[in-house]
Amino acid sequence: MEGIERELVEGGTYDVRVDARNPKGEGIGKINDIVVFVRNMKTRSGKTYPVKITKLYRTFAYAEPVEENSKLFIGNGSLIV
Repeated sequence: MEGIERELVEGGTYDVRVDARNPKGEGIGKINDIVVFVRNMKTRSGKTYPVKITKLYRTFAYAEPVEENSKLFIGNGSLIV
């Protein structure tokens, strides 16, 4: 149905636009009205990344990068190939 947004579920894969980063190097974005923290990923603000929701709470969620990304940066700046 058009106009109805998909509800977030644990284990689901979503595209999230990263709008900021916290001091730990986690990307911060939003899906619907839920804040999403993307762990283990050094990101650029303004880019969209595919992520998998690992833990979902009422107002926020934690996610991990989807493995289909062949090159990802982790928080310490190392490149994962």
